[in-house]
Amino acid sequence: MERKIFITSTEPRSGKSFVTIGLMHALHGIIPKVGYMKPIGQRYAGDSTVDEDALLVRDIFGLTDDLQFINPASIQDAQEDKDKLFERVFAACARLSEGKDVVVFEGTDYTSTISALEFDINAELAHNLVAPVLLVASGVGKSFDEIVDSIVEATESFREMNCKFLGVVVNRFETESFTRDTEKLREMLTKRNITLYGTLPPHLLLSRPRLRDVAEQLGAEIFYQGDDLSKVVTDVKILAMTPENALGYIGEIDGCLLITPGDRVENILAAMAAQRSVFYPRFSGMILTGDLIPGPNVRKLFKGQVETGLTILRVTGDTYLSALKVNEVSGELKKDDKEKIDLVNRLVDVHIDTERIFKELGTLDTDVVTPRMFQYRIMEMAKAEKKRIALPEGTEPRILAAAAEVLNRGLCDVVLLGDLPTMEEIARREKWDISAAELIDPKQVDEAVRENYAQTLYELRKHKSITREMARDLLLDPVQYATMMVYMGDADGFVSGSTHSTADTLGPVLRIIKTKPGVSLASSIFFMALPDRVLVYGDCALVENPTAEQMADIAITSADTAKIFGIEPRVALLSYSTGTSGKGKDVDKVREATRIAREKRPDLPIEGPIQYDAATSTEVARVKAKDSLVAGQATVYIFPDLDAGNTAYKAVQRAANVPAIGPVMQGLAKPANDLSRGATVTDIIYTIAVTAIQAQSS
Repeated sequence: MERKIFITSTEPRSGKSFVTIGLMHALHGIIPKVGYMKPIGQRYAGDSTVDEDALLVRDIFGLTDDLQFINPASIQDAQEDKDKLFERVFAACARLSEGKDVVVFEGTDYTSTISALEFDINAELAHNLVAPVLLVASGVGKSFDEIVDSIVEATESFREMNCKFLGVVVNRFETESFTRDTEKLREMLTKRNITLYGTLPPHLLLSRPRLRDVAEQLGAEIFYQGDDLSKVVTDVKILAMTPENALGYIGEIDGCLLITPGDRVENILAAMAAQRSVFYPRFSGMILTGDLIPGPNVRKLFKGQVETGLTILRVTGDTYLSALKVNEVSGELKKDDKEKIDLVNRLVDVHIDTERIFKELGTLDTDVVTPRMFQYRIMEMAKAEKKRIALPEGTEPRILAAAAEVLNRGLCDVVLLGDLPTMEEIARREKWDISAAELIDPKQVDEAVRENYAQTLYELRKHKSITREMARDLLLDPVQYATMMVYMGDADGFVSGSTHSTADTLGPVLRIIKTKPGVSLASSIFFMALPDRVLVYGDCALVENPTAEQMADIAITSADTAKIFGIEPRVALLSYSTGTSGKGKDVDKVREATRIAREKRPDLPIEGPIQYDAATSTEVARVKAKDSLVAGQATVYIFPDLDAGNTAYKAVQRAANVPAIGPVMQGLAKPANDLSRGATVTDIIYTIAVTAIQAQSS
């Protein structure tokens, strides 16, 4: 039987929808099938008959339930005939709950003309749906006593209405000492027999609009397209002063939208220069007002500044009125607001005890591993045994943001390498807490440590004509230094590649750390997060054309990697032919690789050569390989060469629109992983976690 939870509040703008989205994201990391219902809709766009919150959640999580079940009724239905309202909701619940492990119900928004009656409606719904209540309380502008009093009053009212009261989350908890005051609040509520599952800090990004929304609201023309129209506008600054004063005026926080008359070229150029400096924040964009634009030479300069990523809009209105209009644009969450959605999910993951909420709803056993369950598992595994991971790109803002999040979640210990003042300045400016990280500038390390590293590096590479002096010089490079830290045991693994090529990242690793004993080569895998399971694909990123022996090693190493991450390995060595039917050197290579792999690891279920459809489909397997222990249920797929592997993983990733986590390096004596240069903060966090898990078993 499915479990239920009813998320509600007692006032408008409490952040209930944010908590709902974050909790659903967390639950997807624990169980595979999470349903959602907004029983009573209130906000509709245009001629739509479906509540905007219901549409938003449907789109974010890719829900396939019929919209009439996701949002079966409106606030008008509640006013007109309550009996029919409940009949409609119960009928929708019966259909929507089929096959679900948990159903999350979201209460009303307290925005109607009958807001005084909405509490009773929510309580009746929760009681009749037999769904325990999670209350979302707002902490905005309230003292401790006011927060506690409002929660106690709501709790008593829900209990009087025969609702099972689960507990409370306080959103936008405004306090100077967040951790201390959260514990104080928890103690005050515990004395009143109320469970506090967590408090969420206020965050400016969640209440502000994107640049795209501003452009649409103002009817702005895109004068120069930068890198991203989805940047959040955190503040508005009017530039109507000299560049010297203007630069002091805008040097505070990320996300400012700069507004200036279109003929103030000196301020436009100053802003573009600041956008390229690590000592200034990142702006969301710039608006040129008065229907004025710079001349052709300055416009030519814009086109040569592609790397700044600064989008410039143009409006006909004056500067003051344009600023007023920007401040009127709503920061309402949209389905394509990836930055905000990721932020909501991270805040809920960090600050709310979602695991306890789930346990108190009742545990469910399942063999299915969904993408979010797998991502959740990665985080939990990394925490289980803390390792020390070196990040040699410490001056890259994405790396610093990821490091702060990794430390905040307690995934591992972090070493950041780079120029110390730059790392500290960026972290201070962005308010990223990296105080628990060790910061190292390879140019300023202790002489004894440098000499020890240099001597070791010299001994390892002298056969390649590396001198002691050259070894010392090489160690000035953070990637080389991080590699030596791992080799010397001063770090358990390292992650790089956000600003370095694969060759620059993995070259030192392959020359210094090398492979494990008995493993002939380093290789890589991707975790392919399909909707109902996670598969391992290898090698799709590193080894171009493996021999039979190398393919066997890749298969064995990939199986061991799968097992580390909780995936039972059933290995398929892929070819265009299944069994003994095919002939030719390509299929012969796979056949020989299968023989070698089985000989080396008789404990592993290994099948090959086998076609992809026979490996993945039970129906095809019954025809082509009915006696195989792998066919139809393979979890580890080994491609015959890089051409096939890289093409296959990208085809599956794009066609099925599923995450591909990787590449994850394997076979190394100690773990090191290479990032894509387009990696997001979330990508980097998961790569660090994966590296920490690999370090636990290396």
